[in-house]
Amino acid sequence: MAGRSWLNACWISALLVGALASGVAAVPELDRASWKRASALLERGEGPAETLPKEERTVLLAAAALELGDLDRAIRLAEPLAAKDPLAAVIAAEAHRRKALAAAEAAGDYLKPLVPKRVQLAEADLSAGLAEAEAKVARLLDAADGVLGEPVDVLALPEGASVFLVDKARARLFVFVRHQGKLVRVADEYVVTGAKPGPKTREGDGRTPEGVYRFLGAVRDPKLFDRYGPVVFPIDYPNAYDRLHRRNGHGIWLHGYPRHAKRRPPADTRGCFSVPNDRLEKLAQWIAPGRSWVIIGNDLAFDDSPRQTELAASVRAAIEAWRLDWESLDSDRYLAHYDPAFRSGRFDYRAWARYKRRVNATKRFVQVKIEDLAILRDPNPRPEGELVVASFVQHYRSNNYQDTVRKRLFLVRRAPDQPWRILIEEAEPWAKR
Repeated sequence: MAGRSWLNACWISALLVGALASGVAAVPELDRASWKRASALLERGEGPAETLPKEERTVLLAAAALELGDLDRAIRLAEPLAAKDPLAAVIAAEAHRRKALAAAEAAGDYLKPLVPKRVQLAEADLSAGLAEAEAKVARLLDAADGVLGEPVDVLALPEGASVFLVDKARARLFVFVRHQGKLVRVADEYVVTGAKPGPKTREGDGRTPEGVYRFLGAVRDPKLFDRYGPVVFPIDYPNAYDRLHRRNGHGIWLHGYPRHAKRRPPADTRGCFSVPNDRLEKLAQWIAPGRSWVIIGNDLAFDDSPRQTELAASVRAAIEAWRLDWESLDSDRYLAHYDPAFRSGRFDYRAWARYKRRVNATKRFVQVKIEDLAILRDPNPRPEGELVVASFVQHYRSNNYQDTVRKRLFLVRRAPDQPWRILIEEAEPWAKR
């Protein structure tokens, strides 16, 4: 018994070392009850499992069998697919490894001279390779339970506009569209993000940015297909907020998989976010420059909460007060809406204040109208506190000038009981659609 106790302690230590060495999975681990529920759904082909391709259902069943300890079944389901499906190959390999560990433990002290080899076997844990299966099973259970409501971070969206929510922690991409006044979820996809965790800060760091962005257009270039799929959709990283915080880099896209790739693990890009090529083509219908937004973060919240309503109302009220104070030609009241750290192009707060006072001195009246308003909350922690991005078409008219532009405001507040202040203001030409 003493020998067996020594052996068990050795195995526990080795397994802990292996778990630490394997790194942290890109998606949260599911508990046993979740795997059991998923296995039952997949076995019966019910609910959202009904629409899964047969091979995909088999692979997820194999993953469930592995996590529930039925190693023989995991091998039986996964091995026939292993030659052409890398996830099935990982499941089969991990099932064989766990069986080998159990057999070696049963040998007891007989294998005591080979402890270093057994430690190597324990450290060869492939469980982190199941992250894609975990993400897809979590998606399956969410769909079965109907637990996802509206995204908390979408506070206002014009009719026909879309927002793509990239949840790095879940390895999920959610797409919502404003249709007939309602926010409708039109897609929920498995997504691959940067190989390194955390927000992007510099060129080549292998991280996917976190924040609120816009799609800039579409690029269909045959030279890109082999690596990035049939079409790529660039976003505006680094945006004005990133530049304010000296983040750099470029070329962050929504793109597809390499031409012959069947699967990719959740953390596998150089900073972009990627979906399978057939899914990418379906998502393309929801992307329109100037009408499609991207929110990237972790563990995004979905809830029709009173706080969301309060937050949206507070931002709308702040924008309306800014508009009215602009029209009043009272420079002090107008400038009170700006944060001391404000930037707009070459202007800091002091330069902006001098400029606006000089302009207001030439005005007899100002009229400002706002339409096509989008308000999106940044879900990530920021040094300024809460951050929202408001985008709208601004019609400006005065006694000596008029124009129409697309305006973006980055607003911050230090605490819920503090007022919203404009940290960044941007304008670009607007063409009526």
